[in-house]
Amino acid sequence: MVNIRKGALDVYLLGMKVGRIDYSSKKNEMCFTYDTKYLESPECFALSHSLPLRSGPLDSPTTTVFFENLLPPDEVRRRLGPVLHISRHNIFGFLEALGGDCAGAISLWKEGAVPYETGKNRVRLTEEQAYEALKSLRKRPLYINGVDGYRISGSGAQDKLIVCLEGESVFLPLFGTPSTHILKPSARDYPDSVFNEYFSMTLAARLGLDVAQCGLVRLKGEAFYWTKRYDREDVDGVTTRLHQEDFCQILGISGELKYESEGGPSFKSCMAAMSGMGLSLADRLSFIDRMIFNYLIGNADAHGKNASVLYRGAQGRSLAPMYDVMSTAVYPNLSKTNAMYIGGAKGLGNTKRENFAFMAQEVGMRGALVLSRLDAMVSKIVPEACALAETLSDCWPSGIYEKILKVIRSQAGKVTNG
Repeated sequence: MVNIRKGALDVYLLGMKVGRIDYSSKKNEMCFTYDTKYLESPECFALSHSLPLRSGPLDSPTTTVFFENLLPPDEVRRRLGPVLHISRHNIFGFLEALGGDCAGAISLWKEGAVPYETGKNRVRLTEEQAYEALKSLRKRPLYINGVDGYRISGSGAQDKLIVCLEGESVFLPLFGTPSTHILKPSARDYPDSVFNEYFSMTLAARLGLDVAQCGLVRLKGEAFYWTKRYDREDVDGVTTRLHQEDFCQILGISGELKYESEGGPSFKSCMAAMSGMGLSLADRLSFIDRMIFNYLIGNADAHGKNASVLYRGAQGRSLAPMYDVMSTAVYPNLSKTNAMYIGGAKGLGNTKRENFAFMAQEVGMRGALVLSRLDAMVSKIVPEACALAETLSDCWPSGIYEKILKVIRSQAGKVTNG
């Protein structure tokens, strides 16, 4: 006789119960239903562009795609499986195990459980403990089961430790306390990735793009990259969550299909979604600037999960700051195919100036408008990158800066006017 497991998770948003997920292992299906009281509240809003407000359950494919996007990708779940005794295809099981602190303002708790009071329920790690936790991520992704009460979900394939950071002091948030920062070691197969990401993010900020606050910290003499979570804010000294969703969630696309080449979000579909959600023209122009910047630094990994929309209550929705940005072109074994095609151009190497005009025309904009923005960034990026490399070399020396500069000069040369 087949043992059929059923279960339910209460879904909380900004501390309010908004609905629940019902699961049956018979077909490995789960359905989300909005809570009736929540639907009757004048302050209710949809959990996602892909999960519109309505009574009755939403179907399993729609539910699964949205909530799966809160989890680490399949390759990380494969490593987490033996640690948690959960099959990598058991999305409900991972949500149950990891859903206490997700991206944005969503948290998941067993049916009927009362979420812990969010405050400063956390444990401080010594420098040695923080270093060892970061170095153990390959065998224990997200440091799961490292400390009792540490129940964290983080998307993205790169190893990371989700923490609260105060100066150089590292704390693990426990029992639903919101995390505030993400710490990353250098990726094993991509030398100096921490310096690459810090350089790329800082360069973007220097060029006027909105980026998540970030920096580098030394633990036992080794550099680690940190970024402050843009989906958190301080209210009277208390960290609170902000709701957000990435473009895979917005468009109802599995995070395992995040690249346009496999059916993932495209520039055109992201721009249409922003327009449909009422985001400003300034946000859409900012998205174009990001496409230009990622091309110029040789970042072929700017996929649909590396861009999000942030919800700010009465202030409405806006494009979230840039995050997870680096030059992938400096690593020969990484794909040179654009995560989102640029005006029909699939590869970094064959993207030309006219492709940016075609990209604009795809969404009903004048090609000249985008070309003027391209020219403005091309005119600034090389001198800014050179100055930044010189500055960083004094305190955070790395050979990666010159490699990125070489890529930038090459990319800029392909699209320079005249």
